[in-house]
Amino acid sequence: MRRIADSSCFHAFVAIALFLILAQDSVCAQSETGLWAGAGLKKDLPKGMDAEFDAEWRQTGFFKETDRWSAGASFSKRLYRNKSKTFNIKADLGYKYLYSHRQSYTVDKSDPEDDRVDGMPAQYYKDNLRDFNLTNAFWESRHRISASLSAGLDAGRFKIGLRERLQYTYSCGKEDIREKHRFGEIDMSTGDYLIILASVDPSQKTILRSRISVDYDIPHFKLDPFVSYEIFSDLSNGDAFEKGRLTAGTGFSLKKKHAFQFAYVWQNTTDDDESVRSALSLSYTFKF
Repeated sequence: MRRIADSSCFHAFVAIALFLILAQDSVCAQSETGLWAGAGLKKDLPKGMDAEFDAEWRQTGFFKETDRWSAGASFSKRLYRNKSKTFNIKADLGYKYLYSHRQSYTVDKSDPEDDRVDGMPAQYYKDNLRDFNLTNAFWESRHRISASLSAGLDAGRFKIGLRERLQYTYSCGKEDIREKHRFGEIDMSTGDYLIILASVDPSQKTILRSRISVDYDIPHFKLDPFVSYEIFSDLSNGDAFEKGRLTAGTGFSLKKKHAFQFAYVWQNTTDDDESVRSALSLSYTFKF
């Protein structure tokens, strides 16, 4: 028994060390790494049902700037479980309100066939663009609805999970934040380059999220490592691949009521949802 416990601790130490090395190397390689902190309440209901309420706070650039606040609720129902309780299928439905900070960005509106020489000073340009729209950073409300179907298989000390999630997001937009800079248009009263204020229209987006995960239960040890990979497909853009997300971490529970999870998240690109490619994720859930 002593040898088994020592071996388990050694395996756990190796897993945690590899995780920390991976996170540290990637953090150093990324100019911006965020922090995702969350807390939730989960209630088990009769007949394989449960309800969950959660809130999350996200920051970018090592505590430099708050990126997003969110709060939501979800309801899940077990659809099937075999007699040995090693395989199950679940469905869930959820809603989340997000208050997101969108970074500023420019869009080139120049005519590629326009070879006019403007002779205008350099201050009338941005990122070597002549005609462009500049969208300043702003905060935006979003409403998100999701529906998921997941399957879990217990294979010894390994637990393999598959999940398909359909996610619809409605972005409310914002008024008076987009500047339209146009070639040769001068404000005669000031002599400055003309800036026309416009609005960012509401938008909607439908994403299919496909995830595979593997958890490992280390014998006689509280920390259980896990790894997952998720593919985001933009159904609003003809089922186009949007990004991939790799997550690795560990979790443990205290008295079956307090669940903690620590993870490192890496994505191959940024978008309106996540402004950083890597993040440290911390979460706590109270089960009652």
